[in-house]
Amino acid sequence: MATFYNRVVKNLDTSRIAAFQSTSDSTIVLSILVANTDGQSADVTIEQDSSADVLEAYLSKNIAVPSQSNLDAISNKFILPSGKKIALLSSASGSLDAIISYVDV
Repeated sequence: MATFYNRVVKNLDTSRIAAFQSTSDSTIVLSILVANTDGQSADVTIEQDSSADVLEAYLSKNIAVPSQSNLDAISNKFILPSGKKIALLSSASGSLDAIISYVDV
């Protein structure tokens, strides 16, 4: 049976934060929502990293999140293999929050 989860990451930083690591080859990422809680626009970068924190691919790079708004950062579901990580970083410390929604099948 499928189990649904949310991983909340508050106050993204200008350095990479490993927000989530898959523990199953059946992890499907449904959405990554990013909210700007500050009065200034900020950019978000979302990466798929290896288990050793090495960049493998960008899911988004320097995408603007306007002040007091949100962004649905991915338009399709994707499978995150076991051991792989989703890393997040912001152009402005403390102004972005993120929610990663995923399912383990």
